[in-house]
Amino acid sequence: MKLTVTTDNLKRLLAFWIATTCATLVTHAAEPWQVVTVTKVSLEGTLKEGTEFEVRIESKKPKELSGSYFGATDQAGSVISEITVKLGGETISFPKQAFSDLANALLQTVSLTSNPSGEVRLRFTSGTGPASYEAEYFIEPKRLAKRVISYFAATVDGEKSRVLKTTTF
Repeated sequence: MKLTVTTDNLKRLLAFWIATTCATLVTHAAEPWQVVTVTKVSLEGTLKEGTEFEVRIESKKPKELSGSYFGATDQAGSVISEITVKLGGETISFPKQAFSDLANALLQTVSLTSNPSGEVRLRFTSGTGPASYEAEYFIEPKRLAKRVISYFAATVDGEKSRVLKTTTF
């Protein structure tokens, strides 16, 4: 048996190979990016004024199946379980009431800023859509001063307005 390759067969083979390669590339390119869940974050550095800092935040699966949490409309996927800040060697452990009602925190958004008076602001965001919020902690030398939770809520006439809930410690 004699094998002959014709130009038409080569064209068909090349067209099939190109179509298969393109289909594979399109399939892989269409795969969406996946959201990464961060359950622990630790930041270390030096504030502009020269004070060394360390921030540790951890979240865990909630012990209660349901509850009233910022950042969750149904069951919370995770809740903040610990926040500790060290400023210049002084450790400030946050009381449980400063974080126990915060769910689904996006710990990859944690930031720390300071001002010349020595006040430090710890900030992170959470949730998506109607359950999203921003948490800000204001830390004075050696103590947690206050927490501000900012979120949007519908008013009586259906408009969305920003709500700030402040807790002083």
